[in-house]
Amino acid sequence: MKFEVEHTYARITPAAYAALHFDETFSAALGEALGLGRTLLRLDRTADRIVRHVRCVPRRDADDPAAQVLDDKASYVEELDYDVARARGEWRTIPSMMPDRVTTHGSIEFVAAPGGTRRIVRGEVRVRIFAVGRLVERHIVAAIEKSYADSARFTAAWLAQAKTT
Repeated sequence: MKFEVEHTYARITPAAYAALHFDETFSAALGEALGLGRTLLRLDRTADRIVRHVRCVPRRDADDPAAQVLDDKASYVEELDYDVARARGEWRTIPSMMPDRVTTHGSIEFVAAPGGTRRIVRGEVRVRIFAVGRLVERHIVAAIEKSYADSARFTAAWLAQAKTT
C-alpha cells in the first residue's frame, strides 16, 4: 500500500529545515512529543550525506492490554540515508516483530515552497500475513499519517517558539 504525506513550514529554507530535521535536540523533543522512546544508533555526517539510524519504541498506556503483552518488544529501527545536495533521503523501517513479513520504505524530500519548505514523505507498506495483510497495511499507513501530522504540528510550534525567543 503506497502513501504520500506533505506538510509545508513557513519562513524556513529547505537547508535550514534539513538542519532542524537532523538536530538531535529537536529530534529527541519530537520523539517525546510523539510518545516514542528513542535511541540514536548511528549518525554519520559528511558534506554530502547524512546517515541516521534510530530505534523507536512506541509508549503504551499501562492499561492497554497490548502494553502488557508487547512491553518494549514492539519497536522498530528507522534507517535514513539523506543526500544533502538533492535534499532527499531514502528510508526504511525494520520492525522488531515479523521483519520478514512487514516492510516499510520510501523517501523524504525537502522542497522550496512559496514562503517556506514543503516536506514530502512517500512510502510503501507491505504486509505478508495471510487473510489480514491488507488490513494491517491500512492500520500501519494510518499510524504513519497520524505520526507525520502530529510531527508537523510539533514542528510548526517549535519554529514559532524559536522565532519568538
